Amino acid sequence: MTAQHLPGDRAFFEEWSTKRPGERRSLDRARAVGNALGTWDATPPVLVVVGSKGKGTAAVHAAATLSATWVDDSRLAHVGLVSSPGLRTNRERVRLDGQAVSTEEYEEMAQGLSRARAAVPAAGSGYLSPTGAFTVTGAAWAAAHGADVLVLEEGLGGLSDEVSLFDPAVVAVTRVFYEHGDLLGPTLGDVARDLLGVVGPATRTIVTVEQAAEVTSIIEEVAARHGADLVTLGAGSTTSVPAGLASLTRMNATVGEAAARALAAVQGWRVDDHLATTTLASVHIPGRLSRHTLDGTPVMVDGAISPEGVAAAVTHYLRWHGALDTVVASFPDTKDVEACFAELRAFDRVIPARADDYLRFTAAEALHGGVVDARTAIARGIEGARAGGGGCLLIGTQSYVGIVLDELDVETGTAYLASSPRPY
Repeated sequence: MTAQHLPGDRAFFEEWSTKRPGERRSLDRARAVGNALGTWDATPPVLVVVGSKGKGTAAVHAAATLSATWVDDSRLAHVGLVSSPGLRTNRERVRLDGQAVSTEEYEEMAQGLSRARAAVPAAGSGYLSPTGAFTVTGAAWAAAHGADVLVLEEGLGGLSDEVSLFDPAVVAVTRVFYEHGDLLGPTLGDVARDLLGVVGPATRTIVTVEQAAEVTSIIEEVAARHGADLVTLGAGSTTSVPAGLASLTRMNATVGEAAARALAAVQGWRVDDHLATTTLASVHIPGRLSRHTLDGTPVMVDGAISPEGVAAAVTHYLRWHGALDTVVASFPDTKDVEACFAELRAFDRVIPARADDYLRFTAAEALHGGVVDARTAIARGIEGARAGGGGCLLIGTQSYVGIVLDELDVETGTAYLASSPRPY
């Protein structure tokens, strides 16, 4: 859920919010609605990003690289990006040339989706998921507004996600680990096979990072079956991504850049190396170890939700700020709450926050004797940090990060600065 709600949100979330007990999302429903929208009438080349963590970073950097790519001698590519989740608003899920759609454009998209849903009566076999609604609607909108290429980030899974309704030329795979076993399968191998299910007949290249042996074996198997080239990146891989990023963030960004270059090669396009360096340097992804200042108080914001991610964020905060003073954290029962909070034990002050009304925070309550509403907790944390002359780390789920960025009034509409103007 985002920090702000727009009237257009209803069209995207309505079937999910009114689903019957036990009803599951339906790819057939998404395909039918997409057909009504014209999603596949003239689909430009597609790059899909899958993985367990870092997909958003990879997707944005792929889009930024493609925005620095010449489709011919006279113009740069126009790039449509559909990613999830939104931060401050759901407008941010759909972008063209790095810019989120406007409020008016978002409402136009929502109205088109409503008409398409009405034109395709539900067959009772499942609902259109919010992620699916954004994927098929965003892809149709971007293509209709001049996108030469689409970058699509999976929402949950590969074969089981609506991105599998497309046939990507390139697939980027960030780190894969065991998660969502109830939906993707009971083993790491099942999760990997579902994610790699997006690879299709048109896929020419798979770009990935070093993975666990079981995952690597599955990626190699899928690449061989489809005749796709496999590119595996390591810490020493050449990249135009800025050197100052955290190591894991930089690797995910490098995956995105490499995947974009692979797609450009497939299409016979030319990446402008100088322009790519400039465009990648302009990438703005708040909420991923992002640094801010509020009335003189240093604040770092991160969406870590695993013990390893939390530990990494703590390390970066300490290097930046020099002290572990105040942290406001939001970890619902769906996460490894005890282990995540254990990584925050060195802080002088820990404030647990509740960000989602539909999730439970009983583990955090048991550990800390209570949980505070997110906006109240954020205010207390920053006020306490300011009073003590310190800083504040704000960390937790993406829903929580959205609230944090809203409270800090951080710009989230621009993902990167493209040299190519919007085509309308």
